[in-house]
Amino acid sequence: MTSPPTTPTPPSRDRQVDLRATATVAAYLGIIGLVLYGALIGWRLLSFVLLPFAIAVLLTALLEPVATFLKRRLRLPGAVAALVTVLGTLGIIAAVVLVIAPQIVNQTSTMVGQVEEGIAKIPGVLRDLGVKDADLQNAIQSGTDNLKEDFGSIAGRVGSGVLSVASLVTSVVGGMLLVLMMLIYLLMDGDGFWRGCMRFVPIERREGWHEGGVRAWDTLKMFIRSQVMVSAIDGIGVGIGLWIVGVPLWLPLGVMTFVLSLIPTIGAILAGVIAALVALSTNGVSGFLWAIAIATIVQQVEGNILYPVLIGRSLSLHPLAVLLGVGAGTAVLGVVGAFLATPIMAAVASGMGWLGEPSPGTEEGLPPDGDAPPPDVPAAASG
Repeated sequence: MTSPPTTPTPPSRDRQVDLRATATVAAYLGIIGLVLYGALIGWRLLSFVLLPFAIAVLLTALLEPVATFLKRRLRLPGAVAALVTVLGTLGIIAAVVLVIAPQIVNQTSTMVGQVEEGIAKIPGVLRDLGVKDADLQNAIQSGTDNLKEDFGSIAGRVGSGVLSVASLVTSVVGGMLLVLMMLIYLLMDGDGFWRGCMRFVPIERREGWHEGGVRAWDTLKMFIRSQVMVSAIDGIGVGIGLWIVGVPLWLPLGVMTFVLSLIPTIGAILAGVIAALVALSTNGVSGFLWAIAIATIVQQVEGNILYPVLIGRSLSLHPLAVLLGVGAGTAVLGVVGAFLATPIMAAVASGMGWLGEPSPGTEEGLPPDGDAPPPDVPAAASG
């Protein structure tokens, strides 16, 4: 007698749902990967235009209150207010550079040498502090030797002008001119530019994108202004602290701290390390410890007082997100990418939460006049 044929068991509904969900997730990940790859290729092809535009947007977020004051209080036309804002800013920067640049230039080469000497003294300091393990000492010695070699190599290449000066100057000047032109137009008629961009978005999506843009712009303004203020306080605090304890290169170290602190999390730590190495070379172990203490105090004030008050917990990015963003920005754009990564991440993270949410209707789904990012700057168009 033959047994009846067995019929295959149909897959369970749960398994079908799991497979469908997995396929959907895989499809979304594939699309995201293609979009990111395309964006990277597009950025590399158009970086000569997109990079100055990104810098101009950040400067607009910083200088918008000045242009708004000139338009609303002094009744200046939008174009005149934009020109006065840009030229006045350039004048202030030039005056500051003329005052402190000679001291910084004269002391920069000395600071590079002091950093190298400080690196060389690290093993001796550890021995004085009681570190006796031979393997640890060998590892530290090897690491400090590598740091000295790398630092000296970088300084030597910069000092000897290995890079083509002519091409570098041409690229920098061209980029600066583009930034200035874009900055003037954004301060003068940012609203018109935004409304033009919105016409490329489907009508049914414009409301959500407009709300997301407004939120992202507000976040970017707050983040940039607060970050500059925090960095200035960091630089002043470190500079004054090093001056009090007798570190001779306190001025260039303070300026360096201000610049590096514009990179959240990483920049201030790097500036503190450099300041400690210089203090170790010029003032010995006591100066080294004082520099570490000063940098630590400034960091604690920044993290526990300045950031919560000026930026707020709701706008703070997770340190890991900052590290990943700065790393990605550095890999794509070098040093400039390290500075641009965090404000762009903050704006995108804020704006994405608003996409797709309904808002009060406006004609044809377009944002109302005078209420698009940059929300205040564009008032120049009507002034």
